Amino acid sequence: MYDVAIIGAGPAGSTLARLLGQQYRVLLVDRRRLDSPSRAGSLTKPCGGLLAPAAQAELARQGLGVPARVIAGPQLFAVRTLDLVANLERLYQRFYVNVDREAFDRWLVSLVPSRVATGFGWSMTGLERDTEGPMLHFLTSEGGHAGVRARLVIGADGASSLVRKLAFPGAAQPRRYSAIQATFARSSEDAYYGAIFDATLTDFYGWSIPKAEHVLLGAAFPAGTGVSASFDTFVEHARVSGIRLGDEISRESGMVSRPTNPWHLCPGAGEVLLAGEAAGFISPSSAEGISYALRSAALLAGALEPGLQGAGSRYRAAASTLALRVGLKAAKASAIYASGTRRLIMRSGVGAIPSGEGMRSAPRLSPTR
Repeated sequence: MYDVAIIGAGPAGSTLARLLGQQYRVLLVDRRRLDSPSRAGSLTKPCGGLLAPAAQAELARQGLGVPARVIAGPQLFAVRTLDLVANLERLYQRFYVNVDREAFDRWLVSLVPSRVATGFGWSMTGLERDTEGPMLHFLTSEGGHAGVRARLVIGADGASSLVRKLAFPGAAQPRRYSAIQATFARSSEDAYYGAIFDATLTDFYGWSIPKAEHVLLGAAFPAGTGVSASFDTFVEHARVSGIRLGDEISRESGMVSRPTNPWHLCPGAGEVLLAGEAAGFISPSSAEGISYALRSAALLAGALEPGLQGAGSRYRAAASTLALRVGLKAAKASAIYASGTRRLIMRSGVGAIPSGEGMRSAPRLSPTR
């Protein structure tokens, strides 16, 4: 029996395994084959790979520095904000660290102590609880089946968390969005993080991020039918509005949570706890989740330091700071996603980098386009 089984080896799960690995008998599981080189067509997350200041601060708090092999150029110092329907553009100074997201995840996994057992390429298929504690069921990388017992199960398995669904079926769920991100050949030297609002297609937003010789273009759409067609239209709108893209190379998709009230947050209870996006810890305004993943893992590790007994209560108390952050971001989202407020702010130029090209001159998109 393991003391702790962690489902998901993204930033939350790998950080928790690193922090707990010397104290507990830990199993770390992920669907990706993180124990072998990345291959074309392997599972990837549709993430732009930008470390926001909050993520940078958390890495510093944990004494970590991002190695050169993880960094992706160019480094970005501004957000190019586009409202495609209102034909508005502004440039706002921001400071991000541009990374290769897959390399970033693998670097965090490489820091996990060797004594931590791993099940890479494993998919969780079930969770049961009885008098002996939680029993987890997996489909292994070899196509077999495995049953594992643990005293504590940690769900760090993202927006579509199976751990959360099975352990807390009655918990309120955040609204789900389907995120699609495509990799294009880079056809310009533009070095901006693009935040793209296209109300004709989504009530969330899209993004463009240069990565060496490539550029990522992505967007999040309300989950449902027609998402792929909506993304194709979004690509057309982005090109018309001045986002310069070469040929499309590949694309990936995944789910993104958007918590809008406190009931959407579920840090877990008893023998099952949740971290990162599985718990609902993600920004409702930007979908930035790395800082929340790193921080929630650190808070959970701190709650477990005195022992497994009572860890859930200690974690929920500590995670109230993250809940407050999510609430503040939800308030911010209510302002920037209200078209009238956003356009008023953009037209005012408050906080923008002064530029003679501050207002857009590209063709305007109509709501029926």
